[in-house]
Amino acid sequence: MRLNLAVACALLLAPLPARAAGDASYLQELQAQAREMRLAQMPQWHSLLHYRPRLLLPGVESLVDSKNFFATPEGRTDPQAELDATLRSFFSDMPRDGEPPQCRSKARYEWLKTLLRFDSQRLPEQTCGRYEKWLAAIDPGSLHIVFASSSLSSPATMFGHTLMRLDGRSQGPDRKLLSHAINYAAVYDEDDGNLFYAVRGIAGGYVGVFSMSPYYEKVNEYARIESRDLWEYPLKLEPDEVRRLLWHLWEMREVEFDYYFFDENCSYQLLSLIDVARPDLLVMQSFPTPLFPHAIPLDTLRVLMRKGLLGVPEYRPALAQRLKHSLSQLTEAQYGWVLAYADGQAELSDTRLSQAEPARRAALLDAAHDYLYYLFRDEALEREVSLPRAQQALRARSRLAGKSDLGEVPRPAASPDQGHESRRYSLGARVDRRGNALLLHSRDALHDLMDPSPGYLGGGQLEFLNLGILIGDDGARLADLKLVGVQSTAPWDRAFRPWSWFASTGARRYGLDLWAATPQHSLGFYAEGGGGITLAPLPRLQLFAYGKAQLDANPDLRENYSIALGPSAGAALQWADHWTQLTEAQYLTPVAGGGAHQVLLRSGVQWQWTPRLGLRTSFNYSRNTGESLAGGEVLLNYYF
Repeated sequence: MRLNLAVACALLLAPLPARAAGDASYLQELQAQAREMRLAQMPQWHSLLHYRPRLLLPGVESLVDSKNFFATPEGRTDPQAELDATLRSFFSDMPRDGEPPQCRSKARYEWLKTLLRFDSQRLPEQTCGRYEKWLAAIDPGSLHIVFASSSLSSPATMFGHTLMRLDGRSQGPDRKLLSHAINYAAVYDEDDGNLFYAVRGIAGGYVGVFSMSPYYEKVNEYARIESRDLWEYPLKLEPDEVRRLLWHLWEMREVEFDYYFFDENCSYQLLSLIDVARPDLLVMQSFPTPLFPHAIPLDTLRVLMRKGLLGVPEYRPALAQRLKHSLSQLTEAQYGWVLAYADGQAELSDTRLSQAEPARRAALLDAAHDYLYYLFRDEALEREVSLPRAQQALRARSRLAGKSDLGEVPRPAASPDQGHESRRYSLGARVDRRGNALLLHSRDALHDLMDPSPGYLGGGQLEFLNLGILIGDDGARLADLKLVGVQSTAPWDRAFRPWSWFASTGARRYGLDLWAATPQHSLGFYAEGGGGITLAPLPRLQLFAYGKAQLDANPDLRENYSIALGPSAGAALQWADHWTQLTEAQYLTPVAGGGAHQVLLRSGVQWQWTPRLGLRTSFNYSRNTGESLAGGEVLLNYYF
């Protein structure tokens, strides 16, 4: 259950003694002093009010949409008017949202009090009973930034997610699950599907709010229910900096923002808390920029790491990762028992369990319980079927005092922040029998199957705004534009059977011009997608096969469009962390419009010799009803 900050505060309701207005002339003095010190122009004030420069008009505008956050209606766009009104509110004993004004604007009050050196005789300090009780209840100690990796089965998680973990001062290292989670997220209906959530989030159709909840709830949500690995990075803040962050968090309860999937998202808004804690770093100014208008969680991690704010992360593997690792350590017979027990085809009396050593029996019962839970969450088993068998396994496990004899999931060699940078520029050439051309590519985000794999989820591809330009004897022309491309190649095995899928849309040329160095026909819109399965016969090899459908809308086609269906298959191989290979083939048959039968084959390799530089080569072959064209590309990829 999510515990919103406002709910937590409501539980701590107490009489609100407020000391009333001070010296009216002192207000004028403070306002004049603040103007003389130009406090309204200071970055700290802009951080506290979430001001950002306007894109087209002069001036600034706050990202906050809640009117009650501001002391004056003009405050959203006028920092000076807001500062004057904020000072005025501190002299009032009229509650704001049920609190004395100095308490409702806790971080702003403390900042102004420090700089202007308030005279408590002329401006009495108001008692913040609710805040003090809340602070005592959470007993704040250290903070962590937690990164939840993406899930191959869910488009809504494709960028990952960041939140904070707040540990108590008196809390032992083995009680991390009892910490508090500080989260910023969209408020959405649970009936919203993954695709609808992603589309609406891109358009800014949700409200975003800060909330606080028990950390174990987030671990259950991400690591167990959604099967997403968690990486917990120590956040290097001093106690007074943590206190400033919590002051601001307190005044952000029930405050609403427009939630945008690409920029005003979880990671971006968490940076606003860090900017208040460490005003000298101004980390929010790194995102977004007019050229790259987004804030990807991985990029925010890297910025915080480069600024020296993050320590070495701890790895908390997802339920699916723990299950796969546990099953890999079992004998064939024991593996079979776990699957059979979950399927109702074996019992606790089975000799594969009963004759095992106590430590191995503990391991088998743990694996059986976790696998039943996984199947239930994956909607492969009904609750009425899975729950009794899971409870039976737990009762049997409780009678074994010892620990499992299985090893822990090994920590991946590279943490997410150590993966390649999100953006990529490419410079190279394309050649075929028709001619040759210089080839330029610019990709705004994030990762494809030939990019170096360390730090990224294996088998996942996510690309945004991948633009290709050809420069030949006749000048420059647009080669293609992939607006978005997503691919999931999660492998099947005996225990896990996820569907693989892909989807892509943008602009490209049709037929032999698809990969031609000197295309002869027009650009057109396309959309394609499909589903199938992936097998992983070797640890670094994925073999995938899809049923594919594609739509091309192009003026050079008869009837101006083509719909085609057919099989598509490929193999992705990571020879080493710096050496990858991808081969894909497809055969498409037109079913509507004016398209042709198509055979497409592409095979490429990439060698990554530095973290930022990689060399990619590929061979391309296309055949269109009697015509064919073969060619190649070589690209130098620069990641930044």
